[in-house]
Amino acid sequence: NDRLTVIYLLDQSLSIPEARRAEMTRYVNASIREQRRAEREDRAGVIVFGRDAEVEVPPVDFDIQLGSRVESLLDPDYTNLGLAMQRAMSLFPHDTAKRVVLVTDGNENLGNVLEQARAMADSGVSIDVMPVPLDARNEVAVEKVALPADVRRNQPFELRVVLNNDAPAGTETSHGRLIVVRKAGDREERLADAPVELEPGKRVFTLREEIDQADFYTYEARFVPDDAASDTLSQNNLATAFTHVRGKGQVLLIEDWENRGDFDFLVRRLRDEGLEITVQPSNRLFTSLPELQRYDSIILADVPRSSGEDAGSVSSFSDEQIRMLVRNTEE
Repeated sequence: NDRLTVIYLLDQSLSIPEARRAEMTRYVNASIREQRRAEREDRAGVIVFGRDAEVEVPPVDFDIQLGSRVESLLDPDYTNLGLAMQRAMSLFPHDTAKRVVLVTDGNENLGNVLEQARAMADSGVSIDVMPVPLDARNEVAVEKVALPADVRRNQPFELRVVLNNDAPAGTETSHGRLIVVRKAGDREERLADAPVELEPGKRVFTLREEIDQADFYTYEARFVPDDAASDTLSQNNLATAFTHVRGKGQVLLIEDWENRGDFDFLVRRLRDEGLEITVQPSNRLFTSLPELQRYDSIILADVPRSSGEDAGSVSSFSDEQIRMLVRNTEE
């Protein structure tokens, strides 16, 4: 008898044709009309996602209907299902039953939706999927980069890259190169750059990894076709995954650029305890959420919102950077 909150997760990636995305919007609108029961004050909301996930409509207890165009600005070159589900978890009211409806073609190329789905299911969230079928075409996609989300230093693990040649059986083999890159902060290392031949269907490539330095690592796998003209969608040629190599902890300490060094004693003490400390002045701040995700903790060390004496030297946290700090902490 609990009230129900349903959040629809609507895929906006370029791998889905515009006409099919319009059908998905109509499905969500029809589903909201059918399933919401006004007498119980059930709520419905909509999150749209590509690389990012944005709240198109927050959970409300009246009949919402999406327009023909999505208002949120997204990067449609990627599909991050896991991030969309994380965002949904942060929206649910505490006093209702919880359900998500995932409307997607399932072509994830960023994040780890299975890990997030397990966590949500363990929290009592019901998960439904409305699969979006796509027409068969001669198209190679990097479908997934799979690796453990957390590993220990010097612990061997396996990285798997799944390539899918979505072409009818009996068609010609596709040729190209598979490039795998590992990134951590400003460091970047190319792990593989090899020619590949892909018959219709899926093929899995594996790499053996072992890392001796604690940090937050990003792995990117890219397929580069020999014949670029034969590649219908270049947007699905890249997939990304993350892992955290655990040490005692990664800490970002942001200090006032006008008073650098005021917290050197704290930095030394934390390093003596085995923590990895990155010191960043307030006039050279982070610009994206992934830059923050590599840290276990962030210290704002007596940092004002704005600093500097004249217009030529003033620096400050932007509203977007404040939102990044909030999202990184909450989600």
